Amino acid sequence: MSFQPLISVVVPARDAGRFIGATLDSIIEQSEERWECIVVDDGSEDDTFEIAQRYAAADRRIQAYRVNAAGASAARNRGFRRVAERSEFVSFMDSDDVWLPHALETLLGRLKQDEAALGSHGLADLIDSDGRPLTPGVYAETGRERLGLDGRRLVRWPLDRPTSFDVLINGNVLFPPGLVLTRRYGYERAGRFDEALTGAEDWDMLIRLSRLGDFAFVNDVLLHYRRHEDNLGARPGIAAQAWRVRCIAFYASENSTAQQKAAKRGWRAYQVYIARDRLRAARRALHERAFTEAVGLAARLPVHAWRCVRGYPLPRVVRKPLAW
Repeated sequence: MSFQPLISVVVPARDAGRFIGATLDSIIEQSEERWECIVVDDGSEDDTFEIAQRYAAADRRIQAYRVNAAGASAARNRGFRRVAERSEFVSFMDSDDVWLPHALETLLGRLKQDEAALGSHGLADLIDSDGRPLTPGVYAETGRERLGLDGRRLVRWPLDRPTSFDVLINGNVLFPPGLVLTRRYGYERAGRFDEALTGAEDWDMLIRLSRLGDFAFVNDVLLHYRRHEDNLGARPGIAAQAWRVRCIAFYASENSTAQQKAAKRGWRAYQVYIARDRLRAARRALHERAFTEAVGLAARLPVHAWRCVRGYPLPRVVRKPLAW
């Protein structure tokens, strides 16, 4: 490769033939042109790899590799190992999402403004399988509603504050992965994606990165998040994987003393927050005479109360650091 990219974009892809062309087009159309794109085909059975090859033949900044199916985490790890030596920033883009043309320029500009930030992130809006808008503005607003730990309470994070460990320990508000641009050394220090996780592995990585530094927030829609029947988030078992990530993060030996305290306070604050939310929902259901729904919501309140008193999640999951 004769040119030296500033940004490396890694695209794990499996059976993404319907969408990957639009994804790669959105990368090519970026106003910031100093990028390379590494497509890692994770054992696709459709024409994903052939499409990626055609784009690679037409644009020297794009590379396409085919590997045996091993999951998104393994594909991301293999892609990261191929990042150009002098590339300074990395983003992991899903193979069905679409960047707006100013996405990379905006994220890079935010990082240049804040040299202390490890990464930057923006907002997304939803599109359907045909690229048509879905509930415009709704998903972007959920991205603005970051919940962070303020003392012993979870509060809506001010828009002028970065997304930090105190936010990410409570939930993944930076999804999908293409919303985030991170300094390369962050991934080098945080270690590889956990290939044992079959969901929420991006949240796990974000928590690990946030131990090293904050993510500067950009209050702007930069990406169209495609929702369709094959989205990973809609597959069975994703909730169990997210719970495992929560437990791993809580017990991680990499947490500093301050982060250990934040994890413990955040756990209790999260139970209180969810209990209050369920209580409000139960009252609404009663008002609407939806008695079965109200009883179901109320039945969960003692669970959250007990978790709050106990002060820690179960099971106690301890994982060895995932060094490269």
